[in-house]
Amino acid sequence: MRREVRLQRQATEEIWRTPLAERVAKGHALGPLRVVSVSGKRLILQPADDSAAMAECSLREGDFVCLSQDAPHAPTGHFIHGGEDHAGIHLHLWKGEVPSAGEGWVIDPDFYDLSPRFAEAIEALAMTADGRDRILPLLMGDTSGSIDPDVYEDAMDELESADSVAPKWHDSQEEAIACCVAALDAHLVQGPPGTGKTRVLVEVARRLIERGERVLVTGPTHRAIHHALEGIRRELPATVRVAKIGVAPFSPVTFECHEDYTESGLLESDAPHVVGATPHALWSRFAGLHEARFDSVLLDEASQLTPLLAAMAMMRGEHWLFFGDDCQLPPVVLGDDATPPRLRSVFGRLKGRGFDTLLEETWRLNEPLAEWPSATFYYGRLTCRHDRRLVFHTPPAHSLLAADPAACLAVLPGDGCATVRADEEAQLAVDLVREAVRCGLDPERIGVITPFRVQAARVRQLLGIDSLSGLRQRVAVDTVERYQGQERDLIIITTAAADPRFIRLRADFLFQGERWNVAMTRARLKTIVISSEGFVETAESLAEEPHAGASCFVSLIDHLRHHAC
Repeated sequence: MRREVRLQRQATEEIWRTPLAERVAKGHALGPLRVVSVSGKRLILQPADDSAAMAECSLREGDFVCLSQDAPHAPTGHFIHGGEDHAGIHLHLWKGEVPSAGEGWVIDPDFYDLSPRFAEAIEALAMTADGRDRILPLLMGDTSGSIDPDVYEDAMDELESADSVAPKWHDSQEEAIACCVAALDAHLVQGPPGTGKTRVLVEVARRLIERGERVLVTGPTHRAIHHALEGIRRELPATVRVAKIGVAPFSPVTFECHEDYTESGLLESDAPHVVGATPHALWSRFAGLHEARFDSVLLDEASQLTPLLAAMAMMRGEHWLFFGDDCQLPPVVLGDDATPPRLRSVFGRLKGRGFDTLLEETWRLNEPLAEWPSATFYYGRLTCRHDRRLVFHTPPAHSLLAADPAACLAVLPGDGCATVRADEEAQLAVDLVREAVRCGLDPERIGVITPFRVQAARVRQLLGIDSLSGLRQRVAVDTVERYQGQERDLIIITTAAADPRFIRLRADFLFQGERWNVAMTRARLKTIVISSEGFVETAESLAEEPHAGASCFVSLIDHLRHHAC
């Protein structure tokens, strides 16, 4: 914990020392900006000029940021990033002042020392009976989860009886729901893309509320928590309270929002209710959650939660239900250690010990798209609930847009010196987008994925000069990290890099299996991978050494080539 906090501080201060133009160019900062709206602690800013800085910045919803006139060491105020929309960049003040007007404002990443909260949680793990006797043994692999067999049988009977009238759940979903409601301590639900993980979470929450429980929903990001709360709110009677504690979303929501748990009146309530909060908020003196106790804790996106963050939430409840997929992106950790990426998450540490359920049927991917991820990551157990193909009103002129194969590869000669940007690949991606739109596909059903923000910026720039109105705004172009959880009918992937030396230096990043699993499972109907000869050849060379990530990527290339024949 101390090493990670120290590295976060050093990384933030290094960014602050960088000139503004360089910070913006690298996607570390936003500016110059002008204030367009102020309402209490909330602020909206827009770029002072028509640059693409907003789209390329790595700052995202839920991040700590500071606002200054290019003086991040001495900011006017400290804020929570509330996301971006057509109105601009939303910020929520938590310390300092809100500027009333003006231009020349810059948003930089902020460093907030969370080590006191971490240290308090670590001490509680050692000093409390729950921490010492239940949570630590589970996290360290000394104990496993168990279920009440009578509760499990009752839940299965009810689910199967309901399905006999109007089928709603498939077998693995029924198994997951029954195991969760019968868990005496912990259970894991692994949800590959499109398998209904959130639906299962919502159903579990509904059943826990029905038996009178107080339920906590947490996760690595505000967005994940908001998404889960919205689903739960839809399924519960209006008389059951569902509330977010902490920073409220900027867009309208159906659940309650309170900055302080004690002011919500829920702390003293014996009635069943649902509360959403981040692990940090649970240990914050400002959120009023220090005394809160819950019957069950639902940890969503648990494959992006470190064991320490998970433990901070687990200390607040009696039962712990984990929802995630350790075959997708792991937590971001700055410390350079030998821990495999999957084992950096609480989900990866707990999985495979006899108290987890794999959801096996996907409603997103068609069969050809599911074949490679199923064989590579999900033991060949992933099956499909549809077999639709990408069909246009007008037959496309480009062969890559044909309905079959559903996953295909285009290898370009490319610029052998290309690193984070490849113009030829970007142009082909844009040409494919234009042709797909011309043939009748809604731009909002198209996505472009790339490892690098610079390549994403180039694609957006080319889309922006298109004669089709609003194409740049309607086609989602982003990095793999920001695409997790999203889906589109057509996905185009551009790898950009072609320089073998650069590729070798970034091999762990570029060929990470979990990243390719995310990228290849965003499409409902068709995926097109655009790469360079240099990228593919370097991967094949690395795979022979061997390099695990490169071997995984080569297996994908072999799969795409096989189905192209």
